[in-house]
Amino acid sequence: MPSIIYTRGTSSIYSSPNMDRICDRIIQLNGDTLPGTFFSLSSGNYAQDSDCLLTIKGATINQRIIIVVDKMDIDCSGDKLLIYDGKKDQQLLLNKNEALQCGTKKSYYRTIQSNTAVIEFISNSDGKTGYGFIINVAINFPVKTCSQLDNLYRCRNYYCISNIFNCDDRNWCGDDSQRYLCR
Repeated sequence: MPSIIYTRGTSSIYSSPNMDRICDRIIQLNGDTLPGTFFSLSSGNYAQDSDCLLTIKGATINQRIIIVVDKMDIDCSGDKLLIYDGKKDQQLLLNKNEALQCGTKKSYYRTIQSNTAVIEFISNSDGKTGYGFIINVAINFPVKTCSQLDNLYRCRNYYCISNIFNCDDRNWCGDDSQRYLCR
């Protein structure tokens, strides 16, 4: 499987790849040079009859992946977005509720307990589609101290995130602590 390493913020050339163009790849978020980054995965006006799998890994075993589905418009007659913790396995499916796999949603998030997330988008050939979805992904990690010199924010749950995520109204900490810091 090809591998892509994402270490830059949203101004990167990788900041908004279409998921259908990067199927069957492994994307590694590098927490050593940047404790997290985010990018949008969108399959706007998605193609019919596809099965696209994308694996996102943290650089180290103690990094957790946070996935925020910002927008979703997926036809519910067989098309769906699936999010797995660690590997593609029905027992590890995080959005088991079908209402979180398709339809129109404004936002929801999932915290991966391992350092690997698998995102799968499936569409059938019934002629019905939606506009797709936008997903943002970041990593957080547990440490005793988060250095402000390294541009880090320490969450209440003792995880660190990059300050570039602070105050963007997403739950990158996984405990809601940074979402309300700037209000």
